[in-house]
Amino acid sequence: MGEGEVPYIIAEIGINHNGDFSICKEMIKEVARVGVDAVKMQKRTINEMYTKDALDVPYNKPYAFGKTYGEHKHALEFSDKQYLELQKFTHDLGVEFLVSGFDATGFEFIEKTLNVPVHKIASPFVTDYPLLKQVAEYGKPIFLSTGMHTMEEIKASVEFIKQYNDKIMVFHAVTMYPVPNDRVNLNVIKTFKEELGTLVGYSSHDTGVAIPAASIALGACVIEKHFTLDRAMIGPDHAASVESRGMELIVKYSKAVQESLGSSVRQNNETEQAARIKYGVSVTSKRAIPYGKVINEEDIMVKCPGGGISPVHFWDLFGKKATKDLEADKTLYDGDIQ
Repeated sequence: MGEGEVPYIIAEIGINHNGDFSICKEMIKEVARVGVDAVKMQKRTINEMYTKDALDVPYNKPYAFGKTYGEHKHALEFSDKQYLELQKFTHDLGVEFLVSGFDATGFEFIEKTLNVPVHKIASPFVTDYPLLKQVAEYGKPIFLSTGMHTMEEIKASVEFIKQYNDKIMVFHAVTMYPVPNDRVNLNVIKTFKEELGTLVGYSSHDTGVAIPAASIALGACVIEKHFTLDRAMIGPDHAASVESRGMELIVKYSKAVQESLGSSVRQNNETEQAARIKYGVSVTSKRAIPYGKVINEEDIMVKCPGGGISPVHFWDLFGKKATKDLEADKTLYDGDIQ
């Protein structure tokens, strides 16, 4: 994957499976059907990632899966055995299986057991240098999301990672679910390209399909988009996700945008040259012009089709003479007037 290549589309399953293994498999099957390149899960070692105080907080959200935040988070995790089963299930469908880690133990499992081809580091860990070092030393390509962080923090983290691993792609991300269109700031993709010197991806938390596709025009190589079977399902991320048709359109439109970028050099291809004759304009005789007549503004005008004397020479023809008898309302060609 890289700039100028076919966009790489990742369907972010995340926690939209709501802790239901069968729903997760159905989600994977559906995004494989619409043509994504990879699915991405999330793996957390809950007690390692959060303090006890954070886990014991009562959790009264309408989408809560437990009475405390800890119960809620535990309810959304799968076992190691289930991750292995999901990986095989995904690979059997011809789709890559990626996992974001959220702690040292999780990343060890992702690297040593799942042996994924790319490591995704989520936005909260841009400044977690011990975790960045651990993942960088695996030597595999890194996708680094950047939501919630300043440009200075992102630059520093990229430079830190590059001490151990220069295979890094930085993802523009805005940590809002969903993010309003006027807060997406897609132009940050250009800033990342210019100032970080890395490939750039887009982690989409906006709604719809237009913005992910537009990110390709600004230089994104990879799109990561949250997927759900139903946006009305209970859960924190469903509202910022797309359903099957939306994911299918992101795949389709992203590839169409990439294909349409083409060359930055203005070119006229053979089809356009033929169209120029049909739709273009030429100097045309306004009336019958006898041989030898001196041309003036009463003799010529501009009409379709093209292929004749270009109108850029319209005034240059004044004072010149017809080289033969010219019929009225006819396209004039080089040599008709000299």
